[in-house]
Amino acid sequence: MLLALPPLILATLLVAAVASPDRLERLATLLDPNVIAALLLLEGALLLWRLLAVADAFRRGKGRARERGAALTAVALVFVLVPSVYAAYLTNVAREAALEVFKPAEQAWQPSPFQPTTHDEDFGVEPIESEAPLPTPELGRYTVLLLGVDSGPGRSEFLTDTMIVASLDPIAGAVSMVSVPRDMVDVPLPDGRTYRGKINSLVSYANRYPRKFPGATSGEAVLGAALGKLLNVRVDGWAEVNLPGFVKVIDSIGGVDVTVRNALCDPRYNEYGFNGFAINAGKYHLDGEGALAYARIRKSYGENDFTRAARQGEIVVAARDRVVKGGFVNDPAGFIQGMGKLLTTSLDPATIGKYVEYAASIQRDHVYRAVITYPLVHGASNDPRGSVLIPRMGLVRALAAKAFPPAGTLPSGLETIPENSDGPTKTKLPAVTCYEPKVTPRPTPRPTRTPAPTPPPATPTPEPTAPPPTLEITPPPPPPS
Repeated sequence: MLLALPPLILATLLVAAVASPDRLERLATLLDPNVIAALLLLEGALLLWRLLAVADAFRRGKGRARERGAALTAVALVFVLVPSVYAAYLTNVAREAALEVFKPAEQAWQPSPFQPTTHDEDFGVEPIESEAPLPTPELGRYTVLLLGVDSGPGRSEFLTDTMIVASLDPIAGAVSMVSVPRDMVDVPLPDGRTYRGKINSLVSYANRYPRKFPGATSGEAVLGAALGKLLNVRVDGWAEVNLPGFVKVIDSIGGVDVTVRNALCDPRYNEYGFNGFAINAGKYHLDGEGALAYARIRKSYGENDFTRAARQGEIVVAARDRVVKGGFVNDPAGFIQGMGKLLTTSLDPATIGKYVEYAASIQRDHVYRAVITYPLVHGASNDPRGSVLIPRMGLVRALAAKAFPPAGTLPSGLETIPENSDGPTKTKLPAVTCYEPKVTPRPTPRPTRTPAPTPPPATPTPEPTAPPPTLEITPPPPPPS
């Protein structure tokens, strides 16, 4: 009876939590490192309770019954110790992962107007216009900056090559995602300056020169404030994904399902287990390395940074679908460890618990996406910063107004994430036999023969003129004496 009492109590509590209308919110509280530490202590106490119960049963036996009870006691110890030790292992893994994932809570960077004292070539300073302040958060709307950072083999710089501003509106039951190109420059800051460098370097720059961003708690907070200013929306927090950890998480949930609309082939992709990557149109089930390759390649014919950003949004939604369906139970330890290596966020577990139920219930046809591309940006020739994209602020903010309308209003003019096709799901990728149409060279024009210049007529060298004859004057003879 003593052995069964604690599990009965815990089972009753678990059933009550799962049956609760806000079950996901309650389960999300388990992400709090302090709650996990308390669970670890509880598991230790539960293990001690079970050991005492086994010892009490053994003590009560007498004679032969006690001898027979010794064998039963050994079996009982195995059944007590193995699940308890595994549960303690998972809990400790979760605690370590939570300490890696959740950073101290921080507020969005809200600087005072910049007062230039010295010239700084990394920034432009524009006069602060009397514009309306950023809208205060609408009831229910919550906006997060999703960042993808590649710190894998061969990477020496910390660059946020993936930047997606995602906003959840639980009133309208919709999610909006706007992808920002990494080569964008001249992005406005909330203090009146503009960051002249490429936007994917701002996190690293702000962390390297914190004095230039007084009051900011991290480079991610600075980037969130900059993109919030660009899109005229308040960014409440950020979540940063490390690509090597991404592979482990996708594998731990059993892979993801994606529907490929256009065939892709990049013979030069040679990362994370691939020597070239190709995929045909159709429905595929991808493992971690395949999902990462699908989200990363951009040198396939007809592809670029903008189409890659759209594919990254598809992978985000596919991973969400898999987790909602319970995919993480395939390998809970791997999922937890992968999350610790994959994710860092400023969001606290209480906030996640508040919105997770809404995020899990939104269907794909209510997930809206957009990519800031031409004509919302334009290039610049001979720019010393290299290949850059300069935003057309009026067009960018017009797109943002459609993507982030007042709470309770569905976005307009944006495409949604399509449902996966109903056809058979493929698991084997095709061979890398890429065909890229070659540009027909223009015929080289036949050079026109340039006539040789006619030499000027030769002037005959005049014969040397004979010197004039020398007159010899003979003096007259002297007179006779």
